[in-house]
Amino acid sequence: MNLKNEINKSWKTIFKILSRKKYFLIALGTAIIIFSLLYYFMVATVAKNSLKTALMMSGVNYIYATFLLILILSLLFGIYFSMVIFKFSLSMSMGKQGFAGIIGSLVGAFGVGCPTCGAFLFASIGAPLALMYLPFKGIELQILGVIILLLSIYLIGKSIYSNCDIKKRN
Repeated sequence: MNLKNEINKSWKTIFKILSRKKYFLIALGTAIIIFSLLYYFMVATVAKNSLKTALMMSGVNYIYATFLLILILSLLFGIYFSMVIFKFSLSMSMGKQGFAGIIGSLVGAFGVGCPTCGAFLFASIGAPLALMYLPFKGIELQILGVIILLLSIYLIGKSIYSNCDIKKRN
């Protein structure tokens, strides 16, 4: 089978699963929680946790790009988590794609923060100004996180459609 057909089948599987109310609500709830956390990380090191101050310090384009990327990361993690729950409900092992999704989420989360004030997660490991040394001040980490999450969602969808018939399950 060619790659285009595999990708198509994988995404159809994902959309079939998310069309179920239970898994859609899991994805949405998880996305809201993750977005709230990442938004907090974005403004946590800024004076008074102010988005306005973050805009002045880091610039409008940087904050808009970060905001958009944390929205995308949150939605993808919500979908990923919902797929993990579905796969566990089928008593299937997670394997490599489970690990990849966690890594993708962590990599993306490390890219969130104010490069001049210090990124919240980098500060927790003793390198608060680490984003200052990256060429795009952490945007590249967020994009890498999105790519890894997309790949892990695809791999979970592929393993589900190749191992079971979704129509037979609740």
